[in-house]
Amino acid sequence: MDEEKADLIGQIRVHQANYAVFQAKTEQEIEQAILGACQAGQYSSALYMVNETGLEKRFAFEAGQDVPGSELPGRVELSAVEIIRYFSREAHLAAMAEEQLPAQIRAALLEAGIEQVALLPLIQDVSVLGVLLVLGRADRILSWELLDPLVHLVEIIPVALDHVKGGRATRQRLRELESIAEASQQISSASDLNQLYELLYKQIGTTIGADVDFAVAIYEPRNETIELPYSIETGRRNHRDPFPLGEGLVSILIRTRQPLMLVEDTERRARALGAQAGGTLPRSWLGCPLVVGGEAIGALIVQDNVKEQRFNPDDLRFLVALAAQVAGAIDNIRLLEDARRRALQLETVAEISREVSSSLIVDNLLRQAVNLVRERFSFYHAAVFLVDAAGEYAVIREATGEAGAQMKRAGHRLGVGSRSIVGRATESKQAVVVNETAKDAGYYANPLLPGTRAESCLPLTVGGRVLGALDVQSTQAYAFNSENIKIMQILADQLAVAVVNSELFAEAQERLSQHRLLHHVTTAAASSTTIEEALNSAVQGLQVTLGGDQIAILLADKEQKSLEVRSAIGYPNDESARLKIPFGVGITGWVAAHRQAQRVNNISKDSRYIALNPKARSEMAIPLIYRNEVLGVLNVESVRLNAYSENDEEMLGTLAGSLAAIIAHSRLLEQFRQQVERERLLYEITNKIRRTSDPQKILSVTAEELNKAFNARRTEIVVQVPKPATKQSQ
Repeated sequence: MDEEKADLIGQIRVHQANYAVFQAKTEQEIEQAILGACQAGQYSSALYMVNETGLEKRFAFEAGQDVPGSELPGRVELSAVEIIRYFSREAHLAAMAEEQLPAQIRAALLEAGIEQVALLPLIQDVSVLGVLLVLGRADRILSWELLDPLVHLVEIIPVALDHVKGGRATRQRLRELESIAEASQQISSASDLNQLYELLYKQIGTTIGADVDFAVAIYEPRNETIELPYSIETGRRNHRDPFPLGEGLVSILIRTRQPLMLVEDTERRARALGAQAGGTLPRSWLGCPLVVGGEAIGALIVQDNVKEQRFNPDDLRFLVALAAQVAGAIDNIRLLEDARRRALQLETVAEISREVSSSLIVDNLLRQAVNLVRERFSFYHAAVFLVDAAGEYAVIREATGEAGAQMKRAGHRLGVGSRSIVGRATESKQAVVVNETAKDAGYYANPLLPGTRAESCLPLTVGGRVLGALDVQSTQAYAFNSENIKIMQILADQLAVAVVNSELFAEAQERLSQHRLLHHVTTAAASSTTIEEALNSAVQGLQVTLGGDQIAILLADKEQKSLEVRSAIGYPNDESARLKIPFGVGITGWVAAHRQAQRVNNISKDSRYIALNPKARSEMAIPLIYRNEVLGVLNVESVRLNAYSENDEEMLGTLAGSLAAIIAHSRLLEQFRQQVERERLLYEITNKIRRTSDPQKILSVTAEELNKAFNARRTEIVVQVPKPATKQSQ
């Protein structure tokens, strides 16, 4: 009777446990209620619940002991088909020899001396949720009457689990709605993207968990890259470089415009989806695209680097709802910020344009330009290179920061056509953009600028002529897109115009100065009393005008058809002063023979050159023509290649015309002076002869005066006296 009374009390307590099951708010509370019922009825039992890999033991209780038994395995790997085969039947009771059980469980029960087992499956619709095993021994034989309270308890457990899941889902949904409502209210107050991203991270932490990593991805269609302007890893904000569309799981979100959740075996599943390698994947990954007008503008990403199965459909649903709320706000703020940035950049171009039209001091303008580009475009470094006169090198003219100052002091230059970005841009006359320097095999890294991750170079061109380049560098990969490149190219064109204006102004000033000097040279030569004095004045003044070049004036000898150096300056020896050059020989002889100017940029490649100075590299010879007669040649030489331009040829041509006229007039003046001097001497000699009638005296005076006139040492006058006439001839 005592045993029957104890069983009755136990059954009553089991029925009371049913109420506790319905009151449970979590799965753990339900499992505790089941354990309590088994303990109250002194049922040796074990509860297994189905998981992804099979069965997982939630508790094992052996009647008569203070602690649950531990003989049964904690996990049993079973396929879905095996679970259905073993446990989809109704509750049944059988001897161990007759019952079909998984091998691990069966072996453990036999080893523990179990003689009977009751299988009470937890079934919802057609799904097996778990199984309660009730164990019988020889000292306590099981019966359906004894098991009846547990059978009823097992029948209500699936309903209780549904209530728990429904309650949890309802609470989760309420939290989600509260978070989304709160996010919606706060979004309207966000003044910039960074503030908005902070609000999103706060909502993610409240709903999904503060232990997850979070990132906002933004798709930039202009250069097909994905940026991560906001990224939190292990609670800290970090910087991540942009990457091209096609890399990583984010690219799948952008292309499909569908959310994606991976909570196990993420590496394999990502490869199966076609995601290209973008670094090590986390153990759990959840992402949702930001869609505006049917196009993906970015994505929200949540991930856990440690735990699998970290996210569930509720988390996915919340992220989808949150993304729908914030996509438009993010797009609007981005458009507003882009508009402000473009306005500032265009204002910079306009400011530079005003300076171009009002300033001829190019150095100040270039310095202002590079500083404005760095500050208003938010770039790392900016510099302007100008191509040298020979067109061989792009030499740095202005640059920002201490690195720029060092390069200017060192005379930093890059070869036109070299592998450098500046070299490529100045040769091709096209913009060159390297948006990821680490992946460009031909990129030349400047040790003074270690932070460069992207670089662009815009040529400075006017009328097809490359004047230099605007070089801009950024610490952010993929910083350059078609829009900012277009704006910077406009700026580069403005700078090119400024450089040309400066060159034209400098040339005008130089030509004005040269013409003033030439006027002085011409005036000095014209006021000379002799032709030698005139030529010497011309070469000396011309050397000052040309900055120290070698100057020579050769006069023509028509009878011998040759040129003779009559005045020279700057040559290393005096051989040039005695040089005579036949017409047609050398560059000057060719000019005299053909009556045409010659400008030779590299005399080492001209076989006509007569080497008087081994250091000379270029030469220009101008014929001195007066009234269609070649009077000589004006010749200039320089130790520089390409030393003379068309302007120089034009200037010296003007001077040559004036010199030819001065030479011709000097010759006429000298002839006139000689004639006057002869007539004066003749007059004086005639007067002295007329003063005497003595024939001997007349001859003596005549000889003496001729000695003086011709500076002769001896003068002899022979007078032939006719013979006297004979008588016969008379």
